[in-house]
Amino acid sequence: MQPACDRTFGPQARRIGFHVSIAGGFHLAFQRALERECTTFQIFCGNPRAWEMGRRDAAEVEAFRAARKGAGLSPVFVHACYLINLCAPDPAIFDKSVRRMADEFAASVEAGADCYVVHPGSHKVMSPSWGVARASEAIIRAANLAGRSPTLLLENTASSCGPGHSFRRLADVIEAVGRSLPNLDIGIALDSCHAFAAGYDFRRLDGLQRLVQDIGATVGLPSVRLIHANDARDEAGSGRDRHWHIGQGTIGRCGLRNLLQQRDLCRVPVILETPWKGVAEDLRNIRRLRRIMEP
Repeated sequence: MQPACDRTFGPQARRIGFHVSIAGGFHLAFQRALERECTTFQIFCGNPRAWEMGRRDAAEVEAFRAARKGAGLSPVFVHACYLINLCAPDPAIFDKSVRRMADEFAASVEAGADCYVVHPGSHKVMSPSWGVARASEAIIRAANLAGRSPTLLLENTASSCGPGHSFRRLADVIEAVGRSLPNLDIGIALDSCHAFAAGYDFRRLDGLQRLVQDIGATVGLPSVRLIHANDARDEAGSGRDRHWHIGQGTIGRCGLRNLLQQRDLCRVPVILETPWKGVAEDLRNIRRLRRIMEP
């Protein structure tokens, strides 16, 4: 299997960025992205650790839209609140998740974000098929409540207790949602740390091949609209979602190079979610990643 990207398409042409803070104002995300040499970025649209999101006033939303025009950063990704669990067995958590997701759909559209990224959640002790049905129901209900939504990206996960662990299950969710909401654009956000923790050891070309084949046979490679490029603190197959700095974890430079230069994925935008240490460390991470992606 040949992992290499077309040599005419280098890292400077690829959209690369960070998840950045919106503290102090929605529009300040652009300044933070630019100081980190980003050409795209990801944000939360509210407090990620509280059920109540709050509303952005019209002036703040307009400032966000104006900042985007001036900065030239695209696409803009919104990541879901940490509390959302689309396949929660607990009815109260499930209902809160649907409502928060609907509010975030509406806020993302209002701000002009391109894509909304969400983990499909954990079904705990329930069966995988129950988890698929539950997550599908949550998405359908949230989209209907919101009345509008950006492109929805379902993120693969490290844990086996949810649809995100299996690309086959993610494809089942997409198919189920598509039957009810044929106009909702749904794709995949592929997280390198999560895939590695789920058992895809793409440090080896046979591990990369298995990952690419599994994606291709289920959700389809064109469905991958975003890559979260994170190194990992734990070994392949650990089931543990612990991100680490680029080139300093167990995936390492070779594994990340294999994934990011794979010919079917080498034009997909990349967002880093490495541990926060400060702007200087973020710059080191993004520059390491660009060197890794050099053809």
